[in-house]
Amino acid sequence: MATKMYKVQKPYKRKGNLYHYIIKGVSNYSKNLDKRKAASIKRYKTNIKEIANSSVVQQMKQFNHHSHTSCFTHSVHVSYMNYLVCNKLNLDSYAAAKAGLLHDLFLYDWHHYKTKQDERLHGFEHPNKALKNAHKYFNLTKKEGDIIVKHMFPLTFTPPSYKETFVIVMTDKICSVGEVLDRYLRK
Repeated sequence: MATKMYKVQKPYKRKGNLYHYIIKGVSNYSKNLDKRKAASIKRYKTNIKEIANSSVVQQMKQFNHHSHTSCFTHSVHVSYMNYLVCNKLNLDSYAAAKAGLLHDLFLYDWHHYKTKQDERLHGFEHPNKALKNAHKYFNLTKKEGDIIVKHMFPLTFTPPSYKETFVIVMTDKICSVGEVLDRYLRK
């Protein structure tokens, strides 16, 4: 004797059911989140496009920075994370994105760099070199300069003057650790 198969309707498919409204709400929120994320990425790209495409910033692609990550890629990671965090905190996300892109504009491979007389190690010295290069090629605000020159705090002894600078202190470390670990986690 054959058993009869009954089709069980899933509770979230029944209109008027609490599950239906919860699932529908989560689905709509997710769609809106995707739209907001796409809009955020578009605004970020629009803000940094000119700087990112400049020949001096493009030179950063030739220099290895952390593990298998180029200096350019690292700077884009930091720039975008700065943008997101500062945007969320209602800080100056444009300055944070711009300075994040320029914070390591020292233009040499620090792994093979020989320090000159009266020069400190790369970790202490490169923020000043990056700031000098950034000023040479771009117009910077005081805030953007502070973000660049103090991104290595506490190695650079002078504390940040702006909230956006505190953000890059964290995002630079987070991105650096992620880029170094990525090499080992992908094996």
